[in-house]
Amino acid sequence: MDENHRYLEFLRYCLDERAAVPSCVEGMDWDALYLFARNQTVVATYWRGIERLSATTDVKLSESSVLNWMARYKKIEKDSRTAYKNAAWVWNNFRREGFRSCLLKGQGNALLYPSPFLRTPGDIDIWVEGGDEKVIAYVDTVIPRMKRVYHHIEFISVGKTPIEVHYRPAWMSNPVHNRRLQRWFEAYAEACFSNMCDEWGFCAPTREFNTVYLLAHIYNHLIREGVGLRHVVDYYHLLSSYPEGTPKPGAGELERLGLLKMAGAMMWVLHHVLGLPEEKLLCAPNERIGRMFLNEILEGGNFGKFDHRAMGGEQQAPVKHNLKVLLRDVRLLAFFPSECLWEPWFRVWHWVWRKRHGCP
Repeated sequence: MDENHRYLEFLRYCLDERAAVPSCVEGMDWDALYLFARNQTVVATYWRGIERLSATTDVKLSESSVLNWMARYKKIEKDSRTAYKNAAWVWNNFRREGFRSCLLKGQGNALLYPSPFLRTPGDIDIWVEGGDEKVIAYVDTVIPRMKRVYHHIEFISVGKTPIEVHYRPAWMSNPVHNRRLQRWFEAYAEACFSNMCDEWGFCAPTREFNTVYLLAHIYNHLIREGVGLRHVVDYYHLLSSYPEGTPKPGAGELERLGLLKMAGAMMWVLHHVLGLPEEKLLCAPNERIGRMFLNEILEGGNFGKFDHRAMGGEQQAPVKHNLKVLLRDVRLLAFFPSECLWEPWFRVWHWVWRKRHGCP
């Protein structure tokens, strides 16, 4: 059995508490799995499955392996508690300044997990009401000349945690799809800015909003740098959280927003690889694009940081980075022609936008 297949089969077990112990655990190299889980930023999800496995079977890890997994999980739990406190501080800061806002991704996604401490935290992303001109003007009064792009501006860090202030949750390169997507976000803004999570002290997006927003976010990362299993696990828990009979955005709406192919790829991975029940899916799975999507995940790891193919890997100098994105456009053109053909033109337009908005 291919090692990646083993890891994915075990991940399926980790996600579904009703699943039987898979055969892949026989002969599993737990230290190699640990490295895979770290590269994909899903250590805590795997650890949850290992705990269940150890309690119900004779499969045992070595003491050193257990210590590695447990130490990493405890660090994730500690970092998550800090992230929740920092997220609440950021949200309250903007509330005091007269802005409505909600937390995107990160700790908002973590609330959908079986435990809110199972997701490895990253940056704090906050969507602030008011549009780019107003939000950028405010940030410039606090800390001038921060880097700004079409959808967000960097802000002061809290401890070691970077903060990105979004005036647009996400975007697409195709101008028609992007215009429709921005209008869709505007229609859901009121619900998101009033969706208070009292226990954690901040507002988070609604389930319906995240269904489209996270798909657009993942699509954007797939086109430009790469995605990891953490993105897929986020979406697994999101769709699993829908109560039975609750309507979801359908294929027609996703096609109008330019997200149907991405949705089909995600549904294939979620259903055929990770076992999400068919009734939880948004649309029909697309095997052709889904297999490519899975390969990109396995080749690149979290945000494509471990991609060893040509021009892959960590962040690079601007010229090399732009060339890398062009190569990705060419490689993914057969799967997402509209977005890949528009992407280079978007970067030219975006350069103009950044200069107009005082980007250093």
